Amino acid sequence: MKKIVYALVLFSVFYMVSCKPDSNDDPLSPTTGDDRDKYVGVWLCNESSQIINSSYTISISKSTTNSSTILIDKFYNMLTQVRASVAGNSISIPYQNMSSLGFASGSGNLALSGTTLNMNYIVKVGSNPNDTCSAVCIKQ
Repeated sequence: MKKIVYALVLFSVFYMVSCKPDSNDDPLSPTTGDDRDKYVGVWLCNESSQIINSSYTISISKSTTNSSTILIDKFYNMLTQVRASVAGNSISIPYQNMSSLGFASGSGNLALSGTTLNMNYIVKVGSNPNDTCSAVCIKQ
């Protein structure tokens, strides 16, 4: 009789452990991925500035040298790339030289939907005055 009770207890323990949900299968489990993943892709930007309003696409990729940095290609609708630091749903564009074309700095945040990126930045190109810009980018 003792053997049967021990076998039932042992079977119950194995059953409970085997039925524990796997975090990869649980849609409510917190994600532990790279924050930059949600920014990677092609975005359609509608930019408003003091100089010009335009629509164009940008491409965002992950930096291979810094685990918290993304690279934004065709920033300000120019053939240049800027880097931005990612912290959750916020980005920070530090003051930087845009491939000898000018300088840029700013910030942005990703909407909870993950499909809209709002950015505000200042760009200085050549001898032109600073251009204050805002862009609403939709993930394609």
